[in-house]
Amino acid sequence: MDVQEVKRTLCGPMIPVITNLKDDLSVDLEAIKFNVNYVVEKDFVKGRGVLLAVGAGGDFPMLTVQERKDVAKAIVDAAAGRVPVLIGAQDTNPEVSLQLARFAEEVGAYGIQLAPAYYYHPSDDDVFRWFRTVHDATQGIAIMIYNTWWHGYNMSLDMIDRLCELERVVSLKWSTPDGGRTFAKGVSRFADRLAVVDNQGLQVLTHMLGGTGYITHLATVWPEHDLSLWDKMEAGDYVDALSDFQNINWPWLDFRVKMGGRTGGESNTIKAALDLRGRPGGPCRPPTRTLNAEERAELREILIRIGVPDIK
Repeated sequence: MDVQEVKRTLCGPMIPVITNLKDDLSVDLEAIKFNVNYVVEKDFVKGRGVLLAVGAGGDFPMLTVQERKDVAKAIVDAAAGRVPVLIGAQDTNPEVSLQLARFAEEVGAYGIQLAPAYYYHPSDDDVFRWFRTVHDATQGIAIMIYNTWWHGYNMSLDMIDRLCELERVVSLKWSTPDGGRTFAKGVSRFADRLAVVDNQGLQVLTHMLGGTGYITHLATVWPEHDLSLWDKMEAGDYVDALSDFQNINWPWLDFRVKMGGRTGGESNTIKAALDLRGRPGGPCRPPTRTLNAEERAELREILIRIGVPDIK
């Protein structure tokens, strides 16, 4: 795959699309499609954004394999080629990862997000075999490395070099435990070979070092804001961009981290914020719980304070 074309495609804010649920906790595919269409119609399109289907923000551990496929297809269908879609294929069962990777190719996704197996701590050789197996079982899709160090295996820079030997390993979703020099070295080292996506919260630094995008949950709720941030970074207006991150994205993130101390999962705050904007949010599956009335009131105040429009 042409690296420069990949970098022009996997760039901008990257949204981990939530999995909307109905009141009976079954998957709500129509709500998912509605939310995808909403952000795309706000100009969240190729060259200015990427969608990540059934990643952690989509609560994939609480979904069956068939539900993961159904949700992924709904997102690809709703995107309709207007914005690239990566499908999360991480699992500890290699057969599941292979199923999802092949399915991503079948439904026309741009690529997959692939991480090392979790729960069991793999060796470097285990990880390479894992990626090579998925790579060799597919033909045309892009593969984004996902460094999930919090699961017990932290990829070294040399390990990423080794994975780059695989032709369609073309992107890196990057964070490190220290968030310091190792993170910066990784962006700098791989920016010429991979589309490096920030998952550390160091979006401005990542862009300055040659990264092509960053993970954002706020863009699900307020895509115009993150697109404005991206335009500022692309224009080299890093001072204003950093100020916006500090004044808007950080208070949002602080609240999400606070909620993470009360209940697991990533989607509960996003769903509550969507409810407050009058868009489909809805409940969460256990073990994650939906925000209570007091927490929603606090979230509402934060959203108003940071400038999110049309809060109910």
